[in-house]
Amino acid sequence: MEINKNPLLMLPGPVAIHHRVYEIMSKPIIGHRTQEFVEILDDTIQKFKNLLKTKNFVALITGSSTSAMDAAVCNCIEPGVKVLNIIQGKFSERWMDITRGYGCISVPLELEWGKGLRIEQISEALEKDDSIKFVTVVHNETSTGVLNNIKDLAALCKKLDKYLLVDGVTSVGGDDIYPDEWNLDVLVTGSQKCLGIPPGLAMICVSPRAWELIEKRKCKYSHYLDLLKYKKDPQPFTPAITLVRALNESLKIIEEEGIENRFKRHKLAARACREGIKALGLELFAEEGYYSNTVTAIKVPDNLTSKSIIEEMRKNGVIITGGQGKIKGKIFRIAHMNMVGKDEILTTLSILELSLKNLGFPVKTGNAIEIATEIFK
Repeated sequence: MEINKNPLLMLPGPVAIHHRVYEIMSKPIIGHRTQEFVEILDDTIQKFKNLLKTKNFVALITGSSTSAMDAAVCNCIEPGVKVLNIIQGKFSERWMDITRGYGCISVPLELEWGKGLRIEQISEALEKDDSIKFVTVVHNETSTGVLNNIKDLAALCKKLDKYLLVDGVTSVGGDDIYPDEWNLDVLVTGSQKCLGIPPGLAMICVSPRAWELIEKRKCKYSHYLDLLKYKKDPQPFTPAITLVRALNESLKIIEEEGIENRFKRHKLAARACREGIKALGLELFAEEGYYSNTVTAIKVPDNLTSKSIIEEMRKNGVIITGGQGKIKGKIFRIAHMNMVGKDEILTTLSILELSLKNLGFPVKTGNAIEIATEIFK
């Protein structure tokens, strides 16, 4: 029996959506070649650039976030070129799979899942093999709850004349990330995470330095993802009209809140979630000092399973998720992105406390709520 027909969605995507976004999506469809939509698309791209504080080229691609990752590789990297793939989780593995799929030579740097990258590790790998030309990284590794220091990584890549491709899928719109200031060559993200709309739109931001590679590229491996087409016309193919309008509205909401205020809210919610989790007697999976501000990964206690915790939470009206890849069954994850604030965190901690009790795990009643409430003051 379902206790809550409208559960609280605390997933790392798709996320709960603002009512204004739903309202804009319910409007009658318009033609994508009309002046009205052309203006909406241009405005949406500019608003997205404002969010990133960038003057770089930006394209909106109809597809999942992975389509933007695909576009980054197939537009910038020739077959046979060496790529250092920093592997720390499920989504950093995806960069490796894509680079290999396009005939690039992957040089995997396997780091312990749950640990943050150290610049000296990357420096050592790059100095060991000077023929490496590209580096791929995930800014916020959703599968482990780790936030990486890509600002310093980008500085290293620039110093060594390497190109850096960044997955910002669960950081853009929820945490500090600035392609121009940090010298990120390519940044990709998607719509259904911190940007707060349904799945189906991907965004790619390309620096002038990386753009030179695209223009000089000899081999073309994609018709649909050819960024030269998007440079000539921001909608070379029929776009997801409703999602573009939704993104435009969501970016308006972000502007109204204030970008810095939004990032502060995410950081506060993340801290309250983490401290509440620890007060329940649970252990965080990510290394201290590298905590994500948009998703928290928690180790499954002995004698419990991630499946039982997730199911008990669902019965009590809160939707969370488990681990992926080689840590499937070992962790569960709670996201705190887009609209999540005090009420959602306190509700989630309360339901987690109840769920753990129901499963026989010893918890101190009210302790997590008390600590989290104090953080929000």
